[in-house]
Amino acid sequence: MPKQINVTVSTYECDLNFTIKSDTYGKSLFDQVCHTLGIKEVWYFGLLYTDNKNMLSWVRMNKKVRDQNMQKQYPLRFKFEIKLYPEDVSVNIIQDVTLRMFYLHMREKIITDNVYCPPETSLLLASYVCQEKHGDFDAELFHKNLLDIDCLLPARVIEQHRLTHSQWEEKIVDCWLEHKDKLREEAMLSYLKIAQDLDMYGVNYFPIANRKGSKLWLGVDALGINVYHFDDKLAAQIGFPWSEINNISYSDKRFSIQTVSNKSPDFIFMTEKARTNKTILDLCICNHELYITRRKPDTAQVQQLKMQQITERADRKDERARLKKEREARLAAEHHQRVLEQKLLAIEQEQELSKKALMMYQTKSVELERKIAEKEEHSRRLEELKYMVDRDMEGLEQELNAQIEENEELREQYSSKETQAAKIAAEAAQSQSVIRHLREEYESLNKRYNDELHSKSLSSEGDSNEDVTHGTQDFIMEALDGDRSEENRGLTSDEILLKKLKDIERDLNLEKNFDAMTAIDHTYLSIVEQGDDKYKTLKKIRKGNTKQRVEDFEHMASLKQVST
Repeated sequence: MPKQINVTVSTYECDLNFTIKSDTYGKSLFDQVCHTLGIKEVWYFGLLYTDNKNMLSWVRMNKKVRDQNMQKQYPLRFKFEIKLYPEDVSVNIIQDVTLRMFYLHMREKIITDNVYCPPETSLLLASYVCQEKHGDFDAELFHKNLLDIDCLLPARVIEQHRLTHSQWEEKIVDCWLEHKDKLREEAMLSYLKIAQDLDMYGVNYFPIANRKGSKLWLGVDALGINVYHFDDKLAAQIGFPWSEINNISYSDKRFSIQTVSNKSPDFIFMTEKARTNKTILDLCICNHELYITRRKPDTAQVQQLKMQQITERADRKDERARLKKEREARLAAEHHQRVLEQKLLAIEQEQELSKKALMMYQTKSVELERKIAEKEEHSRRLEELKYMVDRDMEGLEQELNAQIEENEELREQYSSKETQAAKIAAEAAQSQSVIRHLREEYESLNKRYNDELHSKSLSSEGDSNEDVTHGTQDFIMEALDGDRSEENRGLTSDEILLKKLKDIERDLNLEKNFDAMTAIDHTYLSIVEQGDDKYKTLKKIRKGNTKQRVEDFEHMASLKQVST
């Protein structure tokens, strides 16, 4: 029985552990990893390992895992990595899981500065990372120092600007707010659509030398082979699209590329190690095959994947609409509840005020009643006194009439009593007027209290209703017929996005330390000032016949010439 081997495969998010047989082929292990991750667009990926020469190598699918010249360590370690890139992420990537793998790959490349990204674009991409990770910005949940700036922006960008952690947060949040309602998949796609326009996107660089001995970079990507000065990985100088290449081969450290033009000499360069040429050959073959495949009608498998993805996205769209509707309904209900609670609180406050007013009215009423009672008692006593006076006066009158002539003193007494009676009568009348005034005030207070109570009752009723030495390969160019449609592409035409990038650039320049700029920053600015970009450069480096471009390559110097 074959010996069992423990294997660990690292992905961007986790480590996968497998136990395989010693006679297992590379393809079997690769298929097992893809199956575990749910990846069907397998042509983009491969397994990387560190060989016994301490170089990174791709697992050969038609070779047993144990025969891959790996370092003798157990468990065997591999990394599930992106090997080939799509020309256009929005057109070529089908599965969401593939989209997420590319998103995580490019995010790591940009943060670690393995792919150059200008400051303004870095900040915008950071906002898409926030949208993918946290969803819509929520001011209630967000708090200062929530964002890990070191994991969102390249260290180069942070060091070049005089901004605090909080100021970086504010600028990222400002962009984040504009991505409201974007799903994770939409945020990742938007991130990749911007990232694919970066000059170093999807390029595998290899150090080479021409016959002159100049050190140069060879770049292999989805569209062809390009040559760069050794001090500039951004602007390619010479380019050969896959449609112009007829055969590629290498012997030891010498690599040869034969073009379709019979008049052109072979494009020949040297590398430091034969193993490097083996890797270049493998990448060229794979990229060329994928380049041809994209220009043919979709296979049944791809068609099925696309239909499945369309269905899944439609279902997800419907689910999103349903959730949005439910969310809006819930928010409306919560708002209505808050309104009712506010109204109820207002009613309770009014009722409390009414209770206080009632108590005040009742206290005042009791006081008025007491005063009325006092006045009435006073009036009664006055009446009694008046009666007694009247009675006395009658007696006196009788006596006066009988003795008027006899006693002058009685006349004077009579007169005095009469004056006293008048005074008492006046006081009685005044008391009656005060009593009437107090009764009117009491009735007015009662009427006003009853009217307010009735009004409150009516108002209350109304509210209650409310994400290796030799090799060769001939390239068969069927179905291409000189197809170089990729040269027609350009940077995004999204005016809103372009304006946003300009605004961010202008804003960041105010706090930029230009003395901290690196050589690659200056190279990038030089490209922009010349009005060039990735796609304009692509057209420029492919101009002229292949013979002229091969001759230009032989005369290239390691360093680009700087104009004075």
